[in-house]
Amino acid sequence: MTACRWERLACIRFLHMLQEARKPRSEFIYDADRVADVCAFGETLPHSKGFEGTIVLEPVQCWWLAAIFGFRERDTGRRWTREVALWVPRKNGKTELAKIVVLYCQNFEGEPGAEGVIIAGSERQADIPLKAIRHTIDEVAELRDWTLAKGTHEEIRFRRHNAVLKLLAGRAPNLDGLNPHVVLAEEVHAQNQDVIGVIKTTQGARLQPLWLGISTAGRNATGPAYDGWKSDQQVLEGKMRADRVFIAMYAADVEDEERRFDPIIVEKLNPLFGISLNPVSLETEEREARKSEAKLQEYKRTRLNIWSRAAGNLFSVESWDACGDPKLTLDALRGYPMLVGVDLASHSDLNAACFLICVEEVLYAVFRYWLPERSVRFQDDRYADQFAAWARAGHLTLTKGSHVHHPTIRNDVLAMVRGHNVAGFAFDQHQADYLMGEVEAEGYAAYIVPKVAKHITYATDDIATRHQDPERFQHDGNPISSWCAGNVVGYRDANDNVLPKKEQKGSRQSIDGMDALISANAARLQAEAGNIAGGVKVIKPNIYLERGLIGFDA
Repeated sequence: MTACRWERLACIRFLHMLQEARKPRSEFIYDADRVADVCAFGETLPHSKGFEGTIVLEPVQCWWLAAIFGFRERDTGRRWTREVALWVPRKNGKTELAKIVVLYCQNFEGEPGAEGVIIAGSERQADIPLKAIRHTIDEVAELRDWTLAKGTHEEIRFRRHNAVLKLLAGRAPNLDGLNPHVVLAEEVHAQNQDVIGVIKTTQGARLQPLWLGISTAGRNATGPAYDGWKSDQQVLEGKMRADRVFIAMYAADVEDEERRFDPIIVEKLNPLFGISLNPVSLETEEREARKSEAKLQEYKRTRLNIWSRAAGNLFSVESWDACGDPKLTLDALRGYPMLVGVDLASHSDLNAACFLICVEEVLYAVFRYWLPERSVRFQDDRYADQFAAWARAGHLTLTKGSHVHHPTIRNDVLAMVRGHNVAGFAFDQHQADYLMGEVEAEGYAAYIVPKVAKHITYATDDIATRHQDPERFQHDGNPISSWCAGNVVGYRDANDNVLPKKEQKGSRQSIDGMDALISANAARLQAEAGNIAGGVKVIKPNIYLERGLIGFDA
């Protein structure tokens, strides 16, 4: 069976963890007996519906359970994995997996008073796994008697260890007194993401909490749940660290979408194809999807895990990384005209500069990033470790305090351009007044690049095309730039002008490095067209003159 790209990345990540677990100084070990125990427990439970007899775990389900329960803290023996994100199309055994995990966590992890919570976008959705667990307790007398289980419509109590499993759908904003050992989040894409964030904080007092998020792709690719999806992809790609998070994702790539009805594509995106997902039932769905756009969108969402109405990514991370060369330095390009793009953040977020040099037909880009040492980024569990690692590796400069320190950025930028043939600086107008004044005082030309589609379309499309060919574009391999590139989506208007933006306003998925690059490229194109001063000589006719590129003073 062919595996999708994201599944392969998850397997590689799992294998790397196994290697790390063997090292004597590793913080965690791998305990195969723990995995055998939870798998054996799972196979004593009955199917919830659709099948007779007890559950027979498939190899992929054993892998999921191994990733959750196999890694243990070396010093304490507690479960290492604290968060699970399982992005899988419908009818791939999610409910059965959730049932096994929740019952095991509440009754067999030695956690007294192990509170469990099921959350979903609606009570009806949350009731699906609760009914499955209640059915299991009714069917398995030995389990019921040993756990002293007693259920009501809204909760199940396991009186042997004073544990309780509750529903929170419909009352989720009232979170007073919660202290859950295990949280099952059903269909994460349909939930209130603010509530999800609050519930995660309620697990802080537990010694080995588990967050289990299970979902298909959603219907709103501009919502905060999609932000989490993108973050999980970046963890799988190695762009972000999340050592205690296990992610398994089954999702189509662009070429898969083009072959969306090919049984081979459907099979590789559905890990229980032919087992819990009946291929015959897909024939009706396919016929309907061929006749109706609405049915097609739902088919792609539920069978291929493609988010509805997703804006197009401007950059391929794989193509971007292929253009990276960590040995690239500005010293190697000394003497050639340089354009510097600067994107400054407000208050306490990421700041970026891109030093862009064109040598014949090749663009070379070197990036620099700054972040306040007391930035809120270091209070965000999802990003704190990664930003700290980037700082330790020298990819990120930390400035003093909790707010952006523009004088530090000024000194660093001016030091980097000293001795170079600087044609000009390009700024986004936001937060630019101080630094623009400083570079002009040093004798450099400074320009504002309006963040309006008609002003930056040519510069954006030029980079989007070049980054697919290392012979036309190369950069210094800064991993922050790769992360930013993966976060950029393109919004096009009726005239095919494109505006590069985050997936949604307020997203923590930064694009500052790409903003700086595009601003520098816009200035470069203007300079080549003779529209700005700075000593750039136009050697041959430029297509952007013929296209009538709008000047900075427009």
